[in-house]
Amino acid sequence: MKKPRSRPRLHLLEISLEGASLLVPSATVAEVINPQNMSQIPFSQPWLKGVIGWRTLAVPVISYEVLLGGMAPANPSAGKIVVLYPLSGRKEWEFFGLLTNTEPRPQSADGSQPIADNSELPDSPYVAGGIKVDGRVMIVPDLEALHRVFYP
Repeated sequence: MKKPRSRPRLHLLEISLEGASLLVPSATVAEVINPQNMSQIPFSQPWLKGVIGWRTLAVPVISYEVLLGGMAPANPSAGKIVVLYPLSGRKEWEFFGLLTNTEPRPQSADGSQPIADNSELPDSPYVAGGIKVDGRVMIVPDLEALHRVFYP
């Protein structure tokens, strides 16, 4: 007798924001680090919070909340910086970081989670969609839209 075919599980990371959570594939995360001194970039966009030194690289750090039209975290030193691998088409050293309110948490999905309704998601070109995990709406970022913002 054949076993029923199980759905493949995706390993994800929940990144907590002010009033929302992002859900990204674990494979896109290079490292989660404690906040450190950021160098400000004059005349930069409000969502670009600065640049940190990480593994001999200069890594830009963004606030996804500001990118979505909201306010930056009140106390970023209480959270973490999630360093993500470079977006498609970028050089292998072009990492970027996201500010988060708390330590990111592992999640998993197998495709059986309900899809979030558009009315439950921020109206933003940087949101690809969302799913519901344990009754909470998780935002799936549009990485291609981020690519266009970072590298016009």
